[in-house]
Amino acid sequence: MPVSSRIEDYMESIFAMEISGREATVTDLAKSLGVAKATVVAAVRRLVADSMVCHERYGALRLTDEGRQRALKIYRRHEHLTFLFHDILGFDPGRAMSMACVLEHEMDEKSDGRILGFVDYLARAKKDGMPWVEELLTVMGDERKMPRPLSMMPAGEEGMVSRVTASVPLRRKLFDMGFVPGAVVCRKKDGAGTELLFVDVCGGEAGLTRTEASSVWVSALEK
Repeated sequence: MPVSSRIEDYMESIFAMEISGREATVTDLAKSLGVAKATVVAAVRRLVADSMVCHERYGALRLTDEGRQRALKIYRRHEHLTFLFHDILGFDPGRAMSMACVLEHEMDEKSDGRILGFVDYLARAKKDGMPWVEELLTVMGDERKMPRPLSMMPAGEEGMVSRVTASVPLRRKLFDMGFVPGAVVCRKKDGAGTELLFVDVCGGEAGLTRTEASSVWVSALEK
């Protein structure tokens, strides 16, 4: 049955307390999640009604077998995402945890598996000292090397087309004009007014509207 992201947070917190050897209580949950005890009590009633938690009056909270299975999936997602954002991508711990908390609730089984595989592959490659990992992280940390829409490229600057994000008809038109991945382009000047800009591509000049130019993503050329 569907469970809200907030209710999943309660299940994850109870699970984290259980695997650390602590008994989960209403007071502990309130402190952990930064909410009032009354809010926790209401959430626990929902979890008990959904057979996810057992709770004796004034006693500790315990996940049922079904609740523990669901909490384990949420917890695993959180741990893998936090590892990705902090240990691999280098975000500070607080930011990594906050991002993981948001994304973990948006994932389904398929996306969970793909993210898990991606994180594991990156972690093994980094551990094995694969040079492409450091190159990837260096590029990701240098805003100058990140692709940007052609419409944002200053006049006189050169770049290489990395992708075209337009829908099929416009993408086909741009490809026919020479704006294909790997093509070197140079933004020359704006046309009369603000709507049109001119670009050198494939040895010729092309005029693009701002909307068209926003669909062409360009990376800086290696010096």
